[in-house]
Parts: sequence; C-alpha cells; structure tokens
Amino acid sequence: MTQSGSPPQGYRPDLDDAVETWSRMNDASILRSVAAVILGFVALTLGSVLTGRLLLSLFGVDPGADPGAAFIFTSLGVRLAVTVLAGFLAALAAPRAPRLHAGVLAAILVFFSLASLAGLSASGDPYGPAWYPIAMLVIGPVGVLIGGSLRPRRR
Repeated sequence: MTQSGSPPQGYRPDLDDAVETWSRMNDASILRSVAAVILGFVALTLGSVLTGRLLLSLFGVDPGADPGAAFIFTSLGVRLAVTVLAGFLAALAAPRAPRLHAGVLAAILVFFSLASLAGLSASGDPYGPAWYPIAMLVIGPVGVLIGGSLRPRRR
C-alpha cells in the first residue's frame, strides 16, 4: 500500500499475496526441516552417550579392556533402539517428507561413523572384535531409516 492507501501500481492482490504467503511458508518449512534433523541428531547423540555410559557401568567394562560378548551384543541392540528413536523423532518433527528427513539424518550418521571408523583404524587400537565397528556403521543408519518409516501419516 502507498501512503494514500491505494495499492502500488502493478499490484496483483491474489498473485502477490499468494507469493508472499508461500515465501513465508517455505521459510518456516525449511527451518522446521533443519530443526527436525537437529532434533534427531541430538536425540541420537544424547541417547548414544547416556546408554553407552550406562552399559559400561552395568557391565563393569574398563576403558581399553576387552568388553566381552554380552556387552557387545547388548550394545548393538541398544544402538538399534536409540537410532530407531532418533529417526522417529526426526520424522515426527518434519513438516513433510518424514522419510527424507530420516534419510538426511542417516547420511549424517554414516559420515560420522566413517570418521570414527577411520579414527579407530588409525589408532591401531581396536575396541572389541573387528566386525563390531562395521556392525555399528550398518545398524545406525538402518535403525534411523526404520524409525523414520514408523511415523504415522498425518491427515
């Protein structure tokens, strides 16, 4: 609107208002998408750290010591549960395309898992059996994708 209260020359109320509304909706949608992936990542990180500490304490595993088969398999199961929850939360918070948001979270997890695997390889100090880090690398993204597919459809 101009100072005289009339719309500016060339103003098309339906089209211009629709474009402005769409623009605001897309900005909010992008922020919600980013927030959904961050929520999943925070849930994954906190869940992994807290359950990892709890399992180490419950099983009495000292850093650098052989963790034992019971710890290894329990850890894999807990990792699966944490990743399913993280994928579900990312999908639940997503404004649309929940599986896509879980997929983005899974890709981020693959990146960090590969970096961790490279660090373990470079240190030459394996933790547990040689297959364990590979299993964690596979279980994590698969769990996130499963969690992302569990979100009920919105009506």
